[in-house]
Amino acid sequence: MHQSLETVVLSVVVLSLIFAGSINSARVKEYVQEKAATCPVPNADKFVIQFPGPLNFTSGSNVVQFQGNFTVMETIQEPLEIILATNRCTLDMKTCELFNKLTLSDVCRYINDQKGIWASFFKSMEPDFHCPIKPGLYKFQNSVVDLSFATNFPLEGYRWQTSMKLYSTVKPKKELYCLSSQSLMRWVKKL
Repeated sequence: MHQSLETVVLSVVVLSLIFAGSINSARVKEYVQEKAATCPVPNADKFVIQFPGPLNFTSGSNVVQFQGNFTVMETIQEPLEIILATNRCTLDMKTCELFNKLTLSDVCRYINDQKGIWASFFKSMEPDFHCPIKPGLYKFQNSVVDLSFATNFPLEGYRWQTSMKLYSTVKPKKELYCLSSQSLMRWVKKL
């Protein structure tokens, strides 16, 4: 009986170590924003939204935080649309293919929605950022975009290149800004 108690205790200790080891080595998905910049196009200096230099951001723990400022050169108002085009690329960036293209209209509804998914981001800018967007200098103040929802999608194993183009759809259609980004999803050890 004494030996079986030792065996039980030893088994409990071994299982505890295995279980504790699996907890310590648990992995979670993390969204990483590698690059974000004004699209490198010849007419970028004509965009209605201008950044004084490279887009200033940090990325970690599924969050992207923006710092710095930008200038709106003229009033931006509806009708507006955003076209998102996403390419799925191999990790070594040797091949890319169009993965999805999405058009969002009624953009001011998202910007002005005080309870929407983007509300805290737009509220974090100074002065108030709402439609119609007035010309002037805007500053990011603790401007955070939480992208943890993206971890629910099978995005790992690729690099994702996305262009986000903002258009005024008043005839003639005019490109107001273009943002180019590169991101990936990776598995990290949970601490």
